Amino acid sequence: MRRLIIALCVLLVPQGALAWPSWLPFGPKPSALSAKPPSLDFGDKAKAGDCAITFDDGPGPHTGALLDLLAARKVKATFFVLGQHARRYPDLIRRMLTDGHEVENHSWDHPDMRKLDEAARRKEIEDTLAELKALGAEPHYFRPPYGAYDPDLVGLARKEGLELVLWSRDSEDWRYHTVSALEGNILPVGQGAHGIFLFHDIHDSTIAAMGGVLDDLGKRGCRFVTVWQFRSANATPQPLAQPQAPDRPIPPQ
Repeated sequence: MRRLIIALCVLLVPQGALAWPSWLPFGPKPSALSAKPPSLDFGDKAKAGDCAITFDDGPGPHTGALLDLLAARKVKATFFVLGQHARRYPDLIRRMLTDGHEVENHSWDHPDMRKLDEAARRKEIEDTLAELKALGAEPHYFRPPYGAYDPDLVGLARKEGLELVLWSRDSEDWRYHTVSALEGNILPVGQGAHGIFLFHDIHDSTIAAMGGVLDDLGKRGCRFVTVWQFRSANATPQPLAQPQAPDRPIPPQ
């Protein structure tokens, strides 16, 4: 009987009465939750030939081999690293900087930032910033895990002196593991070789394929640049079709 009464009350109460009161100084803000996030991708209308090669989620056990490969081909890349991995592999961060690569912020431990409150978001960014600065890096960009963000996260990153950066060519190397498959995904038929390319240096298959990918991109006219160089040369942002959508499935918590 009690459950029946509660169910009837819920059905009879107007929907407006169930909304969170806007005058309370705490709790969710409906306008912020429903606001459309700004477009952030700098992508496919980029200056012809500019290719920013980026790697997420490292450093890891395979990153040293990747750095050797990049050095052999004289390619400068941009690494969006996790704070917890930077703490585990500080020498790799130092080598990235010594070799002339950019080292940027990808959060501490790769959460979906939209699911965190402001304090937790700030900690993810600030702890990673502190770790990277202690190793000699000066990050300028923040790439949200899964590409998932909202307007508040854009504002928070700016307060920390960071600009949000996504990508225009997703290799989906967590799904594809060969040179031909990676190239088929990042270079659709009829599209030129330019943009911000997303890879992950935590996959050994990516490292194994990367030499062939870079060689072929170079033959197709890529001028390899860092994100800073790419951003400076291509200052007008281009919209993403679904800026809030994760770039890959979010694993269960």
